[in-house]
Amino acid sequence: MHISSGQKLLPLSESISSPHWQNLRLIATDMDGTLTTQGKFTSKLLKNLENLAAVGVKILIVTGRSAGWVSGISSLMPVAGAIAENGGLCYLFDNEAPILLTSIANQTSHRQQLATIFAQLKAKFPQIQESADNSFRITDWTFDVANLTLEDLQTMDCLCQEMGWGFTYSTVQCHIKPLGQDKGSALLQLLQTAWTQISPQDAIAIGDSPNDASLFNPSYIPISVGVANILKYAHQLPHQPTYVTSATEGEGFCEVAGLIVQAKAK
Repeated sequence: MHISSGQKLLPLSESISSPHWQNLRLIATDMDGTLTTQGKFTSKLLKNLENLAAVGVKILIVTGRSAGWVSGISSLMPVAGAIAENGGLCYLFDNEAPILLTSIANQTSHRQQLATIFAQLKAKFPQIQESADNSFRITDWTFDVANLTLEDLQTMDCLCQEMGWGFTYSTVQCHIKPLGQDKGSALLQLLQTAWTQISPQDAIAIGDSPNDASLFNPSYIPISVGVANILKYAHQLPHQPTYVTSATEGEGFCEVAGLIVQAKAK
């Protein structure tokens, strides 16, 4: 799970002359720590989302948040939709029913299997606690990341892999999930099915933490951006973003949005 020593994060300012911004049609963005600032949506962020929509750029939130949580937020914010549970399912503004992106044969047995994996992790790490939103989830199982060391997280990853399950974490939660379920592959699946008019070359991905690593995979989306707080996790990422902003969290997203709106105005 470590990056190669040859990879280098480029400042977003070095991309100003790139023609990519003028042709951009979609921003796929993480939410917590990327759109939020100290856990809140700011008026500046909402204005920037509106500015992007006004120049024809769709916004898709791609988050680890639960299906229940995302169902509400996708209809309340100026966005085109949202992918929930690190790629498990998707809500689109023009589609009433959620789109399941991970195949689950039986929902009840799936939840039971996730509960069993969590119980085995808890036997080794008795301090972990099920997240408050876990009961609203469909495809994954979450518990709080607080008080866990990087070594703990790496051990949990290995244990889940041995039991045939995936594992990831963010600044908020740890996720037990089906193997192969991640933000990047879910985004690509969406572009190949529901949004076929948008190519990966017309999109960028933005994120800030380890569960965003697949969004930084250039085989999914060629261009990606990390808001500055990604630097805390840079050595843990199998894929790095193309660029990094100078500002952190929502201010970093606004930095990207301003560059795009300015390029579209030319």
